[in-house]
Amino acid sequence: MTRAITALMLAVMLAPIVLVVWMSFTPQAYFVVPITSFSLRWYREALSYPGFIAGFTLSAELASLAGLTAVVCAFLAAYGLTRYPLPGKTALLAFFTSPLLVPAVVFGIAMLQFVNRIGLYNRLIGLVLAHVVVVTPYAIRTLHTALAAVPEEMEWAAMALGAPRLRMLARITVPLCARGMITAFLFCFLLSFSEVTMTIFMTGPALQTLPIRIYSYMSDRIDPMVAAVSSLVVLVSLLVVLALTLVEGLRKGLR
Repeated sequence: MTRAITALMLAVMLAPIVLVVWMSFTPQAYFVVPITSFSLRWYREALSYPGFIAGFTLSAELASLAGLTAVVCAFLAAYGLTRYPLPGKTALLAFFTSPLLVPAVVFGIAMLQFVNRIGLYNRLIGLVLAHVVVVTPYAIRTLHTALAAVPEEMEWAAMALGAPRLRMLARITVPLCARGMITAFLFCFLLSFSEVTMTIFMTGPALQTLPIRIYSYMSDRIDPMVAAVSSLVVLVSLLVVLALTLVEGLRKGLR
């Protein structure tokens, strides 16, 4: 019974993705499931459409910057929570992860007001700042677990031998939790790359990520090019998930 329910849930979750990918191979100018003839027409159209190319480039740049910044901030926060006897650790961890509890629409409106006041609306740095706030809680959760697995005695030994704390962090702590940092970065990258609900409040005509480009394109017309672009996004997501799986496998293999 459990297996049947699991199979049903997987079918319900994967069926829309499979259908979109399948329809992206149609040679027709409208959505139809190809049965006898397949074509890469819409992939060629998508890869030559300037708006989607610019949107993909911006999304990749934004996700990379947000992921790197979030990992650095999350590492510092997680290290303090893990290594120091701070009062109210539970409250601090709840505060750092509180953006997870705020609805994306509410957060988007709040960030719009904030970046407007500091003059960063429709600028990449403002968008990076908003994405960092969104993805950092996930990085903190990941790095908190990774740092808890690093023996604190090794840090004490390094400092007892004369290593300053910064050198100890660079030579001991960071290498030992490097795989956790890579996992956090890939996870943040994927979340930032596909984020649309909050981003739509933060972008103007000159700064549109790939999800926003797809949304704008569909508001004017709908054709299988959207399915082709969506399939490429699914491919990118699968590659990131595969990288996460490989990193996790390496972590378990070295234990």
